[in-house]
Amino acid sequence: MDGGWRLTGIGKLLLFVVGLCVLSYAGWQTRDRWQAPADNSSSSSRPAPRTSARPEEPASSPSNASSPSSSSGSGAVLGNMRSAGIMRVGMEPDAPPLHYLNDKHQEEGFDFRIAGEIAKRLDVAKVQIVEADYEKLPELVRDGKVDLLMGGYVPDASIKGVEWSQGYLDFGLCMIVAEGNAWQITQPADLSGKTVAIYDDPAAERWVKANIPNVTIRKFSGDDGWFEAVEKGQAAALIYDYPFAATEIKKHPRTVIVKHNLNASKYAVGVPARNYDLIYEVNKALDDIKGSDQYGTLMREYLTSTSEVFMKPVEGKKSYVVKPGDTLSLIAQKNLGDTERWQDIWKLNTDRVANPNLIYPKLVLLMP
Repeated sequence: MDGGWRLTGIGKLLLFVVGLCVLSYAGWQTRDRWQAPADNSSSSSRPAPRTSARPEEPASSPSNASSPSSSSGSGAVLGNMRSAGIMRVGMEPDAPPLHYLNDKHQEEGFDFRIAGEIAKRLDVAKVQIVEADYEKLPELVRDGKVDLLMGGYVPDASIKGVEWSQGYLDFGLCMIVAEGNAWQITQPADLSGKTVAIYDDPAAERWVKANIPNVTIRKFSGDDGWFEAVEKGQAAALIYDYPFAATEIKKHPRTVIVKHNLNASKYAVGVPARNYDLIYEVNKALDDIKGSDQYGTLMREYLTSTSEVFMKPVEGKKSYVVKPGDTLSLIAQKNLGDTERWQDIWKLNTDRVANPNLIYPKLVLLMP
């Protein structure tokens, strides 16, 4: 036997096992690491049934760090968010009333505030907004650069790599005309054979083609054009998502909304595919948010708009003029003797007001 040291068979086996343990530990240590956000991101800390709006808030005059792991595998995103304490949300950079910078250059908007409420319920301390153009947001989800996407998206099976939550905002398309035409053009049928403006949105285009015969459609995109087409007489009406119309119409006082809820749709939250635990937790959070008084408050803060068309007396029909402090439930109690009959009132007025939470003083409601 020479003087060198030699491993026995058992010794080799023990060394192999120790090596595996060291490699496994190193891999576990790196699994939850995360990268810094892209340069174009910004950070901030900021009714029965629950999935239906419940009008329990009073009518009021309208008021005007680091990021988690990019892994989007099954079950990875929720754990990474909680570990890092940050929820990255993809949103458009300038899309009032959903997300925008206010006069103090602070992030604001309905989606921004809802994102904060979701984060609280997911036990995540901070929200980080990652901005991108509307059509690029799903790509951020697929690439693991954001954990959630919010930005006026309706669930769409054609968008690959994204799972959708239940709706967090019920809305409908609305019909907008020039102020001088508000008494002549009141129904979609009045637009037959005419030109209609839309934002370049497939859902709006499908609705117009299905509901207005012999129509000519003018599509617009970018920063302006659709309201201007109505103001200049280039289109007889604009068919547009109410949430965006609620804000943009304030800059176009010569236009008015003459009909609400042309269809029924809902905005949803997108998450990376196969993250079923995250979808479950987001849906649970949305149930809680929509069942809270704060939800109606946020709707009124960001989505209220008024229309002179619906402040005029309605001949030959029983009606009620909304007063400050009114809710549909209070109106039902005072006039029908039962708070639950707010739903009967709402059914008669879906084309006159965008949402049960958005009634406003001087609005004329039709009554059962």
